[in-house]
Amino acid sequence: MKKSLYFILCFAFLNVLHAMDEEVIVTSSLGGATLAEIDSPIFVITGDDINYTGSTNLGDSIDYLLGVNSSGFGPGVGQPIIRGMGGTRVRILSNGKLVRDVSGLGSDHLNDVDVNDLQQIEVVRGPSSLLYSNGTMGGIINIVDQTIASKDFEGNNFNIGLERQTANMGTSGSFSYKGNVNGLNLTYALKEVNFESHEVPSGAIIHEGNPEAETTLANSDLATFSQKFGLSTIEDWGYFGFSLGKIENTYGIAFHGEEEEEHKPGEEEHEERIQADTESENVTIEGAVTNLRGLDKLSYFFQANDYSFTEGHVEGEHHEGEEEEEEEEHAPTTFTNESFEFGMKMDIGNQDGGNRQNVTINASQEDVAIVGEEAFMKPVDSQMLSFGYFICRELDVVDLDFGVRLDQVNRDGAIGNTLHDISESDLSTALTMGWDLANNVGLTLGISSVARAPSEIELFMNGTHLAAARVETGNVNLESERSNNIDFSVNYENDGYFVNASVYSNAVDNYIYLLDSGTKNAKNLPITNYRQADADFNGYEVEVGRSFTTENGEVQISYGRDEVVGTFGSGGNVPRITPIKNVYRFALENENVTYDVKIIDVQKEDDIGFGESVTDGYTMVDFDIRRSIAIGSDEELVLSVFGRNLMDEKARNHTSYVKNEVPLAGRNFGIKLNFNF
Repeated sequence: MKKSLYFILCFAFLNVLHAMDEEVIVTSSLGGATLAEIDSPIFVITGDDINYTGSTNLGDSIDYLLGVNSSGFGPGVGQPIIRGMGGTRVRILSNGKLVRDVSGLGSDHLNDVDVNDLQQIEVVRGPSSLLYSNGTMGGIINIVDQTIASKDFEGNNFNIGLERQTANMGTSGSFSYKGNVNGLNLTYALKEVNFESHEVPSGAIIHEGNPEAETTLANSDLATFSQKFGLSTIEDWGYFGFSLGKIENTYGIAFHGEEEEEHKPGEEEHEERIQADTESENVTIEGAVTNLRGLDKLSYFFQANDYSFTEGHVEGEHHEGEEEEEEEEHAPTTFTNESFEFGMKMDIGNQDGGNRQNVTINASQEDVAIVGEEAFMKPVDSQMLSFGYFICRELDVVDLDFGVRLDQVNRDGAIGNTLHDISESDLSTALTMGWDLANNVGLTLGISSVARAPSEIELFMNGTHLAAARVETGNVNLESERSNNIDFSVNYENDGYFVNASVYSNAVDNYIYLLDSGTKNAKNLPITNYRQADADFNGYEVEVGRSFTTENGEVQISYGRDEVVGTFGSGGNVPRITPIKNVYRFALENENVTYDVKIIDVQKEDDIGFGESVTDGYTMVDFDIRRSIAIGSDEELVLSVFGRNLMDEKARNHTSYVKNEVPLAGRNFGIKLNFNF
């Protein structure tokens, strides 16, 4: 981190940079607009709904949203999928800045995010996310906290949290502080999670096509320790601040391709554990200067991140003389990502008058390397430069949002002994038009053409990917994907009744996917290659419901359904498409108590791609009960009780590469206490 700190000190004295201003206006931090002013489909999950419920991975915490799903690899890993697209087609942001980990290099790699003490999580579906950040064709998930405050805190606020879950005999504890001390805004938050291997329904685990009677998924434990510190000052001219963050994870890999290797006759099998250890350090400086000549605001940030992911075998007992040989055979693999990024956003004109206009510049350097037994890709250096122009106009008849972004991506890598310097220049545009009609009807039409340059793994992968149990080969001749998307939304609300419906058609040119060659290597693993073909993604999301007031409080009942169909232009289904999902929800909220019941019905997926198998449907019944108890004048105790998978359903994600070996958790109950003072 010494090099990181050197650059940060330099930029700290250059008060002329930044990218996305994270000042929260009413509800949404994206683009600096209120939720009512945003025509694109944005979900906002409040901080209370995250902070006061059970700890889980990012994907599982949002997969009840329509159009949003998760690709699981055990309780610690849940990579989000939006409208049938995952991986690098979905951007994970922290306060508007890209999270740079190695989750894109393996389906068993978690998203390196700190979900403690959040203000909210924002989800934008589809390529229209270009209007709010470094958009991509799937969408964006923005995790928002107040670590670097852009407004002064009032008073001092402390929170202590304790949690217990049954399915994993897990515990967690958290602490956070926000306050203003002598004109400086201070924040600090830490969280520690310790989950043992989680329980699953009997017969849910399937190895080599045969169900097992095990009720505990071995190697599905998780331990996390995170902390973050922020400091900022607010002045008449704007604000300036910095933050330090660190996250450490240790978790078991519940399935690994190597487990399928056959043992020699008479050879004794050793109990072994495959474990992942991650560590990240992040330093960010950001600020804004207002009322400059010709500009309403100049915002800037600089961020440096060091990330490492080490995966290796933890051996059981050895026979005498075997230890050295086994340790050599099972050397650990370390994935690293060292990155630097700076950004600047210039707000032009009156941002509060419905005529928002800004210009953005982002530049980043990212070095990814893999060392060890599973080094299936040689080091890759990536440089990215992006220029964007965005404008919002609130006219008498229609609201217009238009964005254009030019991305220059350079990647230097190698396959074998051949070096490759690959450069892509992509222009992306998005237009959203919104109409407020009579009778409480709102219409939104979005048109976009968004490009995505091939990722490191798609270009330079060249070896055995044991987590996915296959051999993967990249293709340096891949071209950028281009999503040509149109979506149409209707919103209606009157007398407590509401309808929200969206339909979209997303034609992706040069869609990148893995194709099974039909052959296997010496260890009986299938050999796959990255290929391109035109693909179409068509789908819809619809929600109907009613909210009303009773003697017991505010009640809301709703039903939602989403579906996406992915097909190749030449015929056949795109693999690992999310199944149809129905969501039934009942919520009751009064002054001190909130009840929330969700029934998530996932249907059987039998429209499968080449090499896939049918996945049975399942029904999840979840509940959350939260009660707030006032203690004194400024103290509050929040008691949360929650249940997951109450029917103890055998459930598996069709999108997961290990859906049979790593099913979803069984019935789980939990309790959480938060003391605010």
